[in-house]
Amino acid sequence: MKDKAKLVALSGISSAFAVIFLIVGIFIPMFDYSGLFLASVCMTLPLAKKSKWAALISYAATSLLSLIFISGRWEVLLAFAAFFGLHPIVNYFFKEKGVNRYIGLLIKEIWFILTLLALYFFFEDFIVIEIEWLKKFAVPALIVGGGLLFVVYDIMMFYFQRSVDAIVKRLKL
Repeated sequence: MKDKAKLVALSGISSAFAVIFLIVGIFIPMFDYSGLFLASVCMTLPLAKKSKWAALISYAATSLLSLIFISGRWEVLLAFAAFFGLHPIVNYFFKEKGVNRYIGLLIKEIWFILTLLALYFFFEDFIVIEIEWLKKFAVPALIVGGGLLFVVYDIMMFYFQRSVDAIVKRLKL
């Protein structure tokens, strides 16, 4: 019973910090993207205890709490709910099921690009392209640039997951 209580507490902490980072990203515009990234890192906490169910509950709680606290910036909630909150869980699932890492990377990359395109078409303020000639090629630029950016993001998330795993193990949480 003690382990389940620790897992619930860890999931609650994960959700609380994720919501805080999303709110900071909303109220301080230059932290839009970093707030999403840090909220995504928070989703790795329950995964450090090898519990995808706790991570899914943490993801759902973060999404619901964000609905309450985020008003007017639905693009941040959509970005978190559609990709950033689920990405660490999908990484864990792919690793657990032994999915070929290149196939997994391709699947996640397509998913990321589709999320970027949805954000671009539905929320003009979230992805702002200020270079005039680049606006003509916004979709190809998002596909190529997003694909390259995602590879870096995915590698960083693997390192963060390993770091969080080590910290949780060292703290005996």
